[in-house]
Amino acid sequence: MKGYKIYLIIGSILILFYLIAQYNKPTPTNWAPTYAAKDKIPYGTYILYHRIKDILPNATVRQSEAAIYNTLKDKNFNKTVYLIIAQKAEISRTDFDQLVHFMQAGNDVFIASYDLGKIEKGLKLQAVSTMSAEGSTLNFTNPNLKTEANYGFERGIGTQFYNKLDTNKATILGLNGNGKPNFIRYNYGKGYLYLIAEPGFYTNFNLLNKYGAEYAAKTLSYLQGNTRVIFDEYFVRQENTTTDVLRVFFKHPELKFAYYMGIFSLIIFVLYEIKRRQRVIPIADPLSNSSLDFVHVVGSVYYNERNNLDLALKKINYFMEHLRSRYYLKTNDIDSKFAQSLMDKTGINEALAKTLTKYFVEIPKMGDLSDTQLINLNESIEQFYKITQSHGTRTV
Repeated sequence: MKGYKIYLIIGSILILFYLIAQYNKPTPTNWAPTYAAKDKIPYGTYILYHRIKDILPNATVRQSEAAIYNTLKDKNFNKTVYLIIAQKAEISRTDFDQLVHFMQAGNDVFIASYDLGKIEKGLKLQAVSTMSAEGSTLNFTNPNLKTEANYGFERGIGTQFYNKLDTNKATILGLNGNGKPNFIRYNYGKGYLYLIAEPGFYTNFNLLNKYGAEYAAKTLSYLQGNTRVIFDEYFVRQENTTTDVLRVFFKHPELKFAYYMGIFSLIIFVLYEIKRRQRVIPIADPLSNSSLDFVHVVGSVYYNERNNLDLALKKINYFMEHLRSRYYLKTNDIDSKFAQSLMDKTGINEALAKTLTKYFVEIPKMGDLSDTQLINLNESIEQFYKITQSHGTRTV
């Protein structure tokens, strides 16, 4: 037990130091690409959501967590921008038809995403990446926006571009250093569909850079004149939905600390249970029937002594006491009339009454008794008990 205490103390101290170190260490930077308006992490869009009015000063901004169809169906919009910044915008055909109707009414749609889902095939469009970790250089085709030096980006931002493009329908607004389009526009009636192949331009990380913020502002400048912005959070929410319970725990410092405390408590419990030993409880023997043991002892004595006459006389005396106490028979004088009284009081038949009376008269006068005679006496008495029990108690 003393040895276990040493291990327990050392283990507890080490775990305590670990928990203190974990609790006090600085929170690591979360580089998860959420693109959510509420996130202040590098790849959130908190800055864009709260500063977009710098580009569209007369516009009102609201978030929408509903699908495109549910957001736009049976509603009249005018000079409105539907803004989608997401890692993947899986736009269905039904949603896209609703967007077309929305744009034809004089509104704009601006989508910055790596993957547009099924609508890429309808637009005859294919987005690919150069797979460069250093990023890419970009510029605009519009002389009013184009700069002498190309824009450069870090952490792989700007590597995505459109490889296949129907130039008869699409207008190229931006190119990368290799002359590949990354920013395009489609005309739908009175409105436009703007597509840019990289959502990273609008993250907090990029907007904190002077030139990154300038490039993002120039792309969004095409939306000037609109008075309303629908900031889509539906595709962001779909992408970030998770069923990982441990991720929820480690996301919040309080839950994370509670998780470690639970593990620590479990270890302490296991170590404590190891040193415990349950005392063995002996099996208690059931109480013996001493009366039955006494009968066996007495029976064994008489059997070994082989004194049949003494045993028969005791059985007769015990039987006589039974007749006196239960049937109120007088047993002082056993004669021929005793058999009749025995029949009348107990209800036994004449043959058994005469047999018993014969034994009561003859056995006390014998000098010895054989085993057969003792057995016959016992059987007659047992037969008497069996008959009287079936008839019930008869007393006069």
